[in-house]
Amino acid sequence: MFESGVDPRESAVLIYGLRNQVVLSLILLSALSVACVHEQKGRDSGPAALHGDPYVQTTLVFGLSRPGGAVTEAEWQYFVDSYVTPRYRQGLTIIDTDGQWMMQTGEVIKEDSMIIILLYDAKSQEENGKNIEFIIGTYKKLFQQEAVLRIDTAAGVSF
Repeated sequence: MFESGVDPRESAVLIYGLRNQVVLSLILLSALSVACVHEQKGRDSGPAALHGDPYVQTTLVFGLSRPGGAVTEAEWQYFVDSYVTPRYRQGLTIIDTDGQWMMQTGEVIKEDSMIIILLYDAKSQEENGKNIEFIIGTYKKLFQQEAVLRIDTAAGVSF
């Protein structure tokens, strides 16, 4: 025990867990807001007003566990540098987090995960959709993954 009576390792675990809860809450809030806009759209004469230019936000969640171990930092960075960045040079956001996934076998695994958030002009949705499916397919093949979570939402963007 330390002079303060608090073990800093326990504090670090609590902070780390809280950070992951905040990230998960933001993702769920984003998904719920889309559902609410969709529900309102059916009742009103049009969609909810978005501030800025019409964009699409794609959130991709990559599990880092794989048969025989985990994707290393170096492997992850190589994947991002080789397959993601060349398609999204204008920018992207990466969030380091935790997750859990039920395997096809029914086993629930808890794993480190990475989230990539992409924003792109709604007019280029078809081209970006192909790029995103390529990124997902490449990751699944390289790292023996069953799935990569993809969430697409409408966004209003201004810089």
